[in-house]
Amino acid sequence: MSENAAHAILGVFETPEALQAAARRLLGFGYRTLEAYTPFPVEGLDDLLHARRRRGLPLLIALGAFVGAAWGYFIQYWDEVIDYPLNVGGRPHHSWPAFIVGAFEITLLFAVAAAFFGLLLWCGLPRLYHPIFSAAAFERASRDRFLLAVDPRDPRFELPVVEETLRGCGAEQVIEVAA
Repeated sequence: MSENAAHAILGVFETPEALQAAARRLLGFGYRTLEAYTPFPVEGLDDLLHARRRRGLPLLIALGAFVGAAWGYFIQYWDEVIDYPLNVGGRPHHSWPAFIVGAFEITLLFAVAAAFFGLLLWCGLPRLYHPIFSAAAFERASRDRFLLAVDPRDPRFELPVVEETLRGCGAEQVIEVAA
């Protein structure tokens, strides 16, 4: 298989410690596109593989909340002050305390919608099939094996170095997964 035809190089490990050692070594070589598949959560693995967190989703949620608050307040202001001014109980037309509850509700609606759709986009969902599912060893990732996938599109990717590193850290198998 050529480097362009492979979707990932998959190392199959028996223990989580061997998986973490391989991940540390590959990260030390400068690889950044690693993904792990384990039968149970391995403490510290997520911090190791995803050390640089993306800040986009919280900013998207804050932007959604801000837009929701502005829209919720504006729509009530437009209705009560500009479009259809109606004197209710002798209050002024622009009675901001009456607008706060509705604006708050719309703020929550927009923030939750931004979080939901932003998370779907960030995770790449809905994805019904992934090429890694075709690997014969992938079934065991949900039972008793620990898998580490290296993406060949990584700028520092060199097949011999990856295979040697995975085997040197105790990989039972090193598999090229077709795209």
